[in-house]
Amino acid sequence: MNPHACRVVLRRRGPLEVFDLAVRFLQQHPGPFGRLALVLVGPLAPLYFALCWWTEGHPALVLIPLALAPLLQAPATVLAGRLLFAPTVRVRDVLRELARRPVALAQVVFWWTLPFVLGCGVLSWVGSIATSWVTEVALLEEAAPDRARKRFTRLARLHVGVSTSVVFGWYGLTAWTGFAGEVLGQAAVGTVLQLGEPFGSLFDFRATPFLLIGLSLGQVVFGVFRLLAYLDVRTRAEGWDLQVALRALGLAGRSLS
Repeated sequence: MNPHACRVVLRRRGPLEVFDLAVRFLQQHPGPFGRLALVLVGPLAPLYFALCWWTEGHPALVLIPLALAPLLQAPATVLAGRLLFAPTVRVRDVLRELARRPVALAQVVFWWTLPFVLGCGVLSWVGSIATSWVTEVALLEEAAPDRARKRFTRLARLHVGVSTSVVFGWYGLTAWTGFAGEVLGQAAVGTVLQLGEPFGSLFDFRATPFLLIGLSLGQVVFGVFRLLAYLDVRTRAEGWDLQVALRALGLAGRSLS
């Protein structure tokens, strides 16, 4: 990591400000994130269309993009983490890095899904808060499994408010992108192509491929949002802004000597 190249000001931010920063970060890097979204969600789109046609839009289909959430979020988080300290990052390099680290990726999937599998209601919610930072710890900090568990639970305890906002952020952002995908998809097919509603509509309590694509794309956006929230929680709890600034000064001093 080169602190001189950090492209985000490290300071405390509220959840809405973090979301605004995530949107601006995506706008600044449309190429890499657009290619990543195409690589991740592109192969899923034909599957979604086929399943929605075959099952007539069974509502249970919405569980597919939710189950794939950690696998869709992880590449976006790593890509955003690399772009914080480098002007350009190739998507294929990010995917190759993840492919070389199956244990870390499996760790992310395990801890992400565990609260939903074992818990319900408040228990699931608390478990999700405790595991908010598993992706960043396992993939960016490259912590070993046992150390990672202690590390991400400690981060969650250090600032419960930020961790809670991340969980609610996932619920809200996933719902918003799913709804946006449904509206835009129905407009393109029904209004532009004049094909009506061949897959039904969300408002008829049917899962459509447009909804599923929107839910999947939302995980890419959330991966960026959560990373920036991770910077916020480290700044609040560990003074990471000061650590990076001091390291930058140290590097500058060595370059002048």
